[in-house]
This record gives sequence, structure tokens and C-alpha cells, in this order.
Amino acid sequence: MNKLLVLATVALIGSAHAAKWDRNNNPKLFDAVAATKINMTFHDLPLSARLLDDSMAWSETFWPSRFGGIAYRWNHPNPQPFKYTLHTKEELLKMSEKELSQLSPSELYDIAMGDYGYTLTKKTLKSYKPDDLWWEGICDGWALAASHYSEPDKTVVTNKDGIKVPFGASDVKGLLSMHEAYNANGMYARVGARCKVNGKVTGESFPDDKFPNPPAPKDANRPECADVNAGAFHVVIANMIGINSQGFIAEVDRYNDVWNQPVYSYDSKIVGELPLTEKDIKAGIDKKIQIKTDMTYAEELVFWKQKYADEGYLGFVSKEPVTGTLAQTYSVRNYEYVIELDNAGQVIGGEWISETRPDMIWAKAKVPKFINGKYPLAGLSIIYKPVVHSK
Repeated sequence: MNKLLVLATVALIGSAHAAKWDRNNNPKLFDAVAATKINMTFHDLPLSARLLDDSMAWSETFWPSRFGGIAYRWNHPNPQPFKYTLHTKEELLKMSEKELSQLSPSELYDIAMGDYGYTLTKKTLKSYKPDDLWWEGICDGWALAASHYSEPDKTVVTNKDGIKVPFGASDVKGLLSMHEAYNANGMYARVGARCKVNGKVTGESFPDDKFPNPPAPKDANRPECADVNAGAFHVVIANMIGINSQGFIAEVDRYNDVWNQPVYSYDSKIVGELPLTEKDIKAGIDKKIQIKTDMTYAEELVFWKQKYADEGYLGFVSKEPVTGTLAQTYSVRNYEYVIELDNAGQVIGGEWISETRPDMIWAKAKVPKFINGKYPLAGLSIIYKPVVHSK
């Protein structure tokens, strides 16, 4: 590491004190869900890795609340969110497979279960409204489902009355997402506290954002907005992806908006070692190592629009599986931070250099079977079939 880089980095973080994690940021919280106990020894932590199963961390829409969530007829030429008429059994018996395929995921589920009262669809529609915020949906359920289950394949389920119900991959992914958002009750682990300050890191705003600019420094540096602790982040990503090849979720928007994303891979590079201050030494810090990490995560698919297709965009909600195709969409966050080690080489804290950072990182243990909870979704056991990619 050259002297100029050392001086520049010291200038950036020189005023920061030793940043050991608090109880909300202890990476050992992930012991509740990790396949193996969290390893804190820096030299045991792989610097790069990806999930070994490429059918995991699949792209999908977050099923926006303002469209009706999984009750949205995304494949219909005139979806009419919240306003369409539910079909009777007699009408369904006369419909073609193409016509059935234009119904929403929740309608398809109800029909497959022989429920012509549409319990799931009606409950779903009552849960949302057209003026919900544009970013609200079940991104938590999608990210969790994409961390627990291989991408589903399309399938046809014949119900008790002989109706052949065609589920596309995105239909099943929507149902899985709803199950994981509301019904799954496995052990939960989270590092980092929820930031509720409005604003965006420079360069990360969307056209629809009401608060596209960074918040005032006093708000940005609140403990719940300054975490996840950088050292804890490094420990968790290296253990979950690097050691266990196990998915977890990063809430990548540092401030108020919530964007939960399933993490697929990471690539870390050691920039160099930083000099210690007297405060560092008194805090038990033996080394400070500067690191750059590129974290790759699955991105949302979007509902088909002609203008997107004309621009060559491929990441659309689809009846076909997307993993292993150009429709599978990833994004990368570029993080830079310092981790702190004690004299045994254990990671004990860290400090951020980059303004961008996750607000929270979290995971849940997978439940052993699909269940009925807030929403009736136990029938996923006869609908979900994992995709099988040819070798």
C-alpha cells in the first residue's frame, strides 16, 4: 500500500474512533441460522465466493402492493388491478389454458385447490391498496424464498374438477414469496438496526423517490443509519456465502426505503494495513485492514413493457425460469471499509469508508414444509417443483 493511499485513507477515517459492534451488530447473532458456527478469525474467511447452486438467488418482482401483490394479473393484456371480476367454476371449465395462464398467481392457487370462493385472492386484495408506496411489496418474502428454494419450474396442476391449472415460474415464485413473507416462522437472525431517516446515498436514487438527496450528517450518522458495523458485515458475508454457501438477505438501501435483496456472491480485496492510533491500541485493536468488497445480489424482474423490450431489456417477470438465462438479473454494490482485529486475529469491529452500505443483513431458518398461516399456502407442496438445469 503506497504512502499517498495510506494518507488519504487516514484523512477519511482518522477522526473515527475504534468501532466495535454493539449488541445489534454482533455477527454471532447469525449462529441461530448459519449451517456452522460463525467463524471470527480473519485468515479463515474466504476473500471471495459465490453460492454453489446457481438455481438459488433468483430474480423476481417484489410484487408491488399498489398493483395487488400476487393478486395482480401480470400476464393479462388488461390486468385491471383491484377491479377485475373473479371467474365462476362454470366459466373456468370453459376457459383455455392460455386464458387460465392470464390469471394472477393467487387466482391460479385458489383454482388449483378447488377453492372457487378465492380465499387467497380475496385476502391478498384486502391487504393492499392502489395508493401504497411505489416501493412497497414483499421483497422480504422474495429475497427469503430465493435464499431457501431453488428457482421453481413451470408446472400444470389438475384440480379435483379436472381443470388443468398452468403455473408459470413467476407465478410459483410469487406464491413462495408470499409464504416466506407471512407464513414462514423459522429462527430469525439480523445484524444492524432499521434506519427510518428519509434520503438516499448519492447516485442510488430512483426517479420515483420523494427524497432523492442524502440526509443531514447528524441524521445519517445515527447509530441505526451508520450500521451495519463493517467488521460484522465482512464476517457474515464470508461465513454465509464463503464458508457455508448459504444464502442471506441484504437490505441494501442505507436509509428509510426497504430493498431486501438475496445475496449471490462477493469479491473482497485487501487494500492494505492502516496505522493504529493510541485509542485503537487502548481498545485492544492489534491491526486495522482496509478492504474493498463487491457484493453481487439478485435484482428484481419487471413487468413487461414495450418500451423496455425496445431498449433490449430482458429481465421481465416470466412464465419460464430465468436462472441460467440472460433474464436473470444481478446488481453489484461496491463497499469499502476497515476491519479491526485483536492480537489473536479475531475480527472485533470495523469502520465504513464508503457512504453506501447495507442498512441490515438478515436471514431466517427454512421451515420444513409449506404451511397455512396468515395466508392459505400449504398447497405449495403440490405446486412447487424446482428447476433442473442440464449440466
